[in-house]
Amino acid sequence: MSNQSDSLESVVIGDGVVVKGTFTVPSKAIINGVIEGDLTAEEVLIGPTGKITGRVSAKVIDVRGQLHNTIISEKSLIVRSTGKIAGKVQYSEIEIEKGGEIEGTLSQDANGPVVHVGGSTAA
Repeated sequence: MSNQSDSLESVVIGDGVVVKGTFTVPSKAIINGVIEGDLTAEEVLIGPTGKITGRVSAKVIDVRGQLHNTIISEKSLIVRSTGKIAGKVQYSEIEIEKGGEIEGTLSQDANGPVVHVGGSTAA
């Protein structure tokens, strides 16, 4: 985080922490624990031990852990080698590292093509 203002508008859910509910974060959400619910943020970083079950909406979503349900990435979605996504995914740009997994329905932007995928997907 570049300055104090960014850190005041951000949230970190630590490893072992489980939270439930609907969350709106003005800046960055770093998830190493578990969220059961919906998350809206400018940027979402899901660590290797992180898991979100619910609707996630952000400009940038970087997945090293697990993401389940509905995912809306307005700018870029990055699925790292340890990342696993299951559900309905909407994105503008996508990057999938070797070993990254996506299962569900993919659509590029609101009016883009829909692609159904299952199991491991590697770029």
